[in-house]
Amino acid sequence: MPIPAVVARTFEMFKEDASFRKLLKQMARKMAKFTEPQKRARFIYKKVDEELAKQFQDPMVSQLVQCKKGCSACCHTQVSVTIEEAELLATKVKDGLPIDWTKLFVQASAGVSSAQFFRIPYEMRGCIFLDDEGQCRVYEDRPVVCRTNHVLSDPKQCEVKDSNSENQPKVQLLNTYAADTWAYTFFQNSPVTGTLPQLVKSVLSEFPMTKKVSDQDRDV
Repeated sequence: MPIPAVVARTFEMFKEDASFRKLLKQMARKMAKFTEPQKRARFIYKKVDEELAKQFQDPMVSQLVQCKKGCSACCHTQVSVTIEEAELLATKVKDGLPIDWTKLFVQASAGVSSAQFFRIPYEMRGCIFLDDEGQCRVYEDRPVVCRTNHVLSDPKQCEVKDSNSENQPKVQLLNTYAADTWAYTFFQNSPVTGTLPQLVKSVLSEFPMTKKVSDQDRDV
């Protein structure tokens, strides 16, 4: 999954527009100025948040968006990340943030296959960065995909408990074209992309403090 589906749809909508292609090049040049991966991720987050803030200045948008603090149904789906984002999240674990290692290895075993991922039981699919109350423990550094997805439909439709992808409920998302364009630039110019558990596990395996734990949990 090199580029998230919603972001890819935005690109497909505007790719024939010369001004859009020029904008992508300008964004890529700005991103390239940040050579340190974690700073590059935070730069993109800042730009995405700025674009979203403009949209949420419209009272109608704020009223219609159903996402609330503690709502974590979408945190049980497969999330695309860049290696820069994975390194940022892995650093938090390295610095002491506890995670469920069993979940990490089970989720990572699905690779980039969404069909394989949704065969994992719903509770085991919960993001490794959720706390017991369903709140994100890395909210300030959450992935760009988590920032751009805002639902207008009933939040219950975000639950994806059925392992059959054809039975997944259809949600109505807020169109976030400007933020999606920054996200597209990020993914298109990242050296490695993949799923959150896949890349976070890969980065963590390089940290000496996690190797012993990783070897132990691999046998779970």
